[in-house]
Amino acid sequence: MSEDTTFNPISVTAYAVGEKKDSQKLVSFDKVEKQVKSIGPNHVFVELICSSICHTDWFTFGSKGAVPGHEMVGIVKHIGENVAHEGKIKVGMRVGMGYQFTSCRHCETCTNNLENLCDSSKPFYTAPIGGGYQTGVVWDAHFVFPIPDNLKSIHAAPLLCAGATVFTALHRYTKNPQYKVPGKPLSCAVLGLGGLGHLAIQYAKKMGLHVTALSTTASKEEECRSFGADEFYVHTTEEAKTTLASKFDIILNTVSGDIELDKFIVMLRPYGQLCMLGLPSNPRYDLSAFSLILKARSLVSSVIGSPEELNLMLKFSADHDIKPQVELTTLDKVGEAIEKVNSNKVRYRMVMIVNQEQVDKENQ
Repeated sequence: MSEDTTFNPISVTAYAVGEKKDSQKLVSFDKVEKQVKSIGPNHVFVELICSSICHTDWFTFGSKGAVPGHEMVGIVKHIGENVAHEGKIKVGMRVGMGYQFTSCRHCETCTNNLENLCDSSKPFYTAPIGGGYQTGVVWDAHFVFPIPDNLKSIHAAPLLCAGATVFTALHRYTKNPQYKVPGKPLSCAVLGLGGLGHLAIQYAKKMGLHVTALSTTASKEEECRSFGADEFYVHTTEEAKTTLASKFDIILNTVSGDIELDKFIVMLRPYGQLCMLGLPSNPRYDLSAFSLILKARSLVSSVIGSPEELNLMLKFSADHDIKPQVELTTLDKVGEAIEKVNSNKVRYRMVMIVNQEQVDKENQ
């Protein structure tokens, strides 16, 4: 691959996975200084403003030297020659990057705007200098997304994975329903109020769906309704079994862990869909075929989104004032931030500030 060498070396401070020194902690990080001496013709160098923490980063914690992070926003500082010729991404633009670093760009899925489903897709930790737990990144420009002016960086960063995941599922599976109760909006249930769930409620409501939040605890009702939920149920009660039977057109499962699939399948209307977004502990699903077949229900899934869908998601978020609830910290406190997220003490996304001056400017 030819390289663009028209700029002086750039210094980057990264927090890489280190050797675990404390058995009580999930992971240790080493502060590492790097030099970016060149970028490829299809790449850009982005100086980061902020980087958000997502549970998918945990998959890199066993790889010493890896730089995690895949929800990030920054300013484009350098572009490769092909990027300059294309003219879509320019120096000075505020942009975001998500889970996907690149894809092959020429297979059937890529040429049909489904790059996120490419068999040769490469994730964030394979980027030339790694992911977003650092002061700058080198990224494939095709997977770099301009941030709308009215969307703050600290709110945009978590949308690049969490927002994309729930928006894409709703966008794909509710556009052309096979069955719809005449005169009523589609009924959507969101299972799990967390980093994904609190955004799913907002997107579903703004898309015109009737939204129900499903939780294991009644204490979350007020908060769910503040995000836009029309109804709220504690799904573990006996009363819920009867009330929720055949009630929903789609259920978004945002829970990371195992759930009782049959329990939620029977909550679906004919042709209803249970969409799996959270990763289970057990890689195999267990459910009754009869509960699916007898009402033509479906078990479906979704993963991040294509570049086309991410751009659409960012515009929709800006147009409808959708934003995550965030807690702020700084990049140098990444170890403490990870432990807090791992203990489920964050409501609902932890964002690490890299460039405080830029964040302050956006708040003026």
